[in-house]
This record gives sequence, C-alpha cells and structure tokens, in this order.
Amino acid sequence: MNPKILWCSGLALPVLLVSVALTACGYKTTDYSRPSTAVALARYNANGTPDTANVVGGTGLVTTDVNTSQDDVAFAVVRQPVDGKIITVGTSFTTPASIVVIRYNTDGTPDSTFGTNGITVTSLPSADASAFAATLQTDGKLLVAGRSCPLSGTSSFLLLRYHTDISTGTAGTLDTSFGTAGTGIVTTPIPSGSSTSANAVAVSGTNILLAGHSKIGANFVIALAQYTSSGAPDSTFGSGGIVTTPVGSLDADAAALAVQTGGKIVVAGLAGSAASQIWDVALLRYNADGSPDTTFGGGDGIVTTDIGSSSNYANAVALQADGKIVVAGNAFVNSFAGTSDIAVLRYNTDGSLDTGFGNPNGYVTTNVSAFDNGFAVAVQSDNKIVVAGNADAGTGDRLALLRYNADGSLDADPMTGFGTGGIVTRAASGPSTIAGAFAVLLQPGGEIVVAGYD
Repeated sequence: MNPKILWCSGLALPVLLVSVALTACGYKTTDYSRPSTAVALARYNANGTPDTANVVGGTGLVTTDVNTSQDDVAFAVVRQPVDGKIITVGTSFTTPASIVVIRYNTDGTPDSTFGTNGITVTSLPSADASAFAATLQTDGKLLVAGRSCPLSGTSSFLLLRYHTDISTGTAGTLDTSFGTAGTGIVTTPIPSGSSTSANAVAVSGTNILLAGHSKIGANFVIALAQYTSSGAPDSTFGSGGIVTTPVGSLDADAAALAVQTGGKIVVAGLAGSAASQIWDVALLRYNADGSPDTTFGGGDGIVTTDIGSSSNYANAVALQADGKIVVAGNAFVNSFAGTSDIAVLRYNTDGSLDTGFGNPNGYVTTNVSAFDNGFAVAVQSDNKIVVAGNADAGTGDRLALLRYNADGSLDADPMTGFGTGGIVTRAASGPSTIAGAFAVLLQPGGEIVVAGYD
C-alpha cells in the first residue's frame, strides 16, 4: 500500500499513515487491476483554466513515469525562486520503495542539468525509503522528509539534503556535507517508538524541523525532531532534539507543519482512534524550544475540532500574513459508506476558530462528489485560499482544485471567479485511471501548480 494514499479505500493522508503503520514494514502497491500511476505536474491559470500556452504538450499537464510497472507519486512540490524551476518529490513504490526527485524547467520539460535527465532516484539498503514532504533552504538546497522502513526492524524519521545549484555541488546529488558519515542522509528513530514516519518538513532559522508520528506504548503520538544545519540533532530542542506529544489517551498524527514569525511551530493533523477510525482535527502550537505554547488553545497548546460529530482530520496547514492559521482536510468521513467532504478551517492566532470564516462556524465543507480529499492548501496575497486534492476517491479519482474567498465562500463569481463555481476537476489522462494532487504552490504571476499522480 502507498502510505499516503490508498485510493481504493478512499482513506485520506493521516488516517492512512496511521493505518499502514499498524502493519509491518515492506508494504507495496499491488493493485494490479489498474495501470500504475506516474508523477503528475499540472499548471493552471489564475482563473482555473489549464495553462496550455506555457506548459509543453499544450494540455497544462506533464507526467513522468519513473518506473512503468509500479506506482510513482509526487507528494511535494517546490519552486526555485532564482530561476523558477520546479522540483517534485515523492516515492516510486518499487521493491524496496525509493525516493524520486524530479526537476522541471519552467515549461514543464525535464531539466537535463539535474540528476539523470532531470530525475534522481535514492534507495536505502534493505529498506523502503518513502518521501512525503520537501522544502528549500535559503541557500537553495533541497530538504526531503519521509520514512525509512527497514525490511526487518523499526521505522524512523528520514531526512535527506540535495544539491540544486552547481555552485555547491552537482545538481540532483545528495549533499555529502550533511547527515551521517557524509551520506547526505539522516535517519532518526523515536525513543521507545515504533511505526515512525516524518510527514512534514520546515526550516526554522538555520534549523530543520520534521513532524510526524510514532507509536509509543499503546498509542500513536505526535513526534517532532529538530536538526542543526549539518543534520545533527539540536540539543536545545526538546530532549536531545526530539519532542513527543500524546493527545490525551487518543491516537494522534501530525500531517503538516508551519513556522510562524518568532519561531513558534504550528502542527496540524488528527486525534482519535486508530481502531475505530473516528478522528477530530488536531492543531498544536509549540514554542521554538519545543515546549507547548500555553497561550494557545486551552493552555496546553492543543486544539481539537469536531465538525458535525463525525470523523474529520487535517492534511495541510498554511499561514496568512495576519497570523491566522488555515487548515485543509476532510469532514463527514465515512470510509465504510465511501463518503467524505473537503474541509477548510481558519483559526485565530490564539487557536480559537475564526467565526468570520464560514460564518459562524470558523470552517466550511465542500462536497465535490462521493469521497473527496483536501490534501494541500496555499493562501494567496488577497487571502483567497487554494485547496488541492482529489474527488471520487476509490472509484476513479479525479484531481480536484478549489478556491475560496477570504470569508470561506467558494470563489464562484461567473466573471472573475475560479473554475466552475470555484471548483476545477480533471480526470486521469491515461493509461492510469486515477488522478489527484498532494501538493500545491502559487507562482508569482498568479498561476497555480499542483503535483501528484496520474
């Protein structure tokens, strides 16, 4: 199984991460009833139409099949600010799974100066290597986070750093000044933990932050790790560079991460029961040293939100310029009935729901089709909110892209709005029968780039 999406069940990101973590390492995508997926990169104009003029092929979509017999999926996308080149990061579910990094020119063609014909594949000895998140340092180097899962043993946080500029090293190669024994790779087990995965990465000053989960005792807990710029654990953060946070007696997982001005750390995910699959949105804030921010939520740094007494969870988080926190994910989830809506929530800086958003709830839900997932979120300079994910999960996924006004209403103006009623969907281009997005970024000209699978 793919640890970040199981499109045949309709389960969303954090639920799948926890569910898969209950099983042994060494899982694979083995759904031979459909063609395997390729990495997909698509660009849309600001109004939601495909950018057919500036992307090679004339469809606004580029697919890259790294391994034709296995699923290839992009879980993250970044844009290099100097030259506008785009990097996708994800996983090829070979045996064992490998990390895939692809760099594209601004028109979507592979960048031949990066890796081999634009592609770098990184494998670990006798272990699955899965990448779920990526970000750029200020010097342009690429940070990739995910999961190291030995075929026998305990899984760990996985962090890698790659060169992107020939002035520091060969573009597309691991940075041997980083990590363990000059490998460019860091693996971090969580003390007393098992079934561990890093799902998000961010830069905090010169430090590097990872967030995810680990199973300690009977429950999954939220886990954070901070590293210095060399990849060494940051001894000033938590205990030896690691912080674990249980949410009461519940299972919990961190799916997304953001760093506020001043260094406070915002983490979004879920809290609930891995056994019953009943979840609430979880939002936590930490001080820069990893201690709970007692000014946030109920004094423990934790906020949980139940939308309509159903199963809900967060997959992504973004910060507005005014400090408000935007979360995207799922609501009204019933994996047995195959139904779910996309959810967007906005919180004030103290963790209270912003009742001016989706008045009076502080959240909005959108039903695109049967089982819908909101996997990624970005906030425009005008505070319009862009959410990317999929629709019809489990029956023939379509990519879904939505835009909301600053008050939470869909950007549906027939003249100046986005797509049709604020929504854009796209079916798979073939031969794969499914398509979706896990990552979104906003370009300076207003274009929207999404990355995922097709």
